Amino acid sequence: MALTHRWRRALLIPCVALTAAALQQTGGVAEAAPGRRMTESKLTESQKMQLFQARRNWGLRSYDQRLALLKSGKSCLERAQTPEAGKTCMKQQKQARRRLMEQGRQVVNAERRRLGLTPLPDFRRQGRGRS
Repeated sequence: MALTHRWRRALLIPCVALTAAALQQTGGVAEAAPGRRMTESKLTESQKMQLFQARRNWGLRSYDQRLALLKSGKSCLERAQTPEAGKTCMKQQKQARRRLMEQGRQVVNAERRRLGLTPLPDFRRQGRGRS
């Protein structure tokens, strides 16, 4: 259905208001992050390098797992014949990605503890993430 010029003008205000609200909400999230960045900026160069190496090593070690996860997800979706089967594939992929991400978080947190830093928070426990 084509909208007339009058309807477009009438819908412009709510659209602008929603956009402004979305940007305002995004700004609130962005304001919360600098607190964490400030602590990260206080790290010594040695600590930054050690954390980078831990993350890099985990990324390299888990590369084959991540690749296998993508391939298995693709083959599952290719075999899916119904929306329910596709949804099951997506759910399994999501759970596997979360498990892998949690393993990575544990590796990085072990390094952070070794360096005397606070571990990264688990966002799901804080009620921020979806289940």
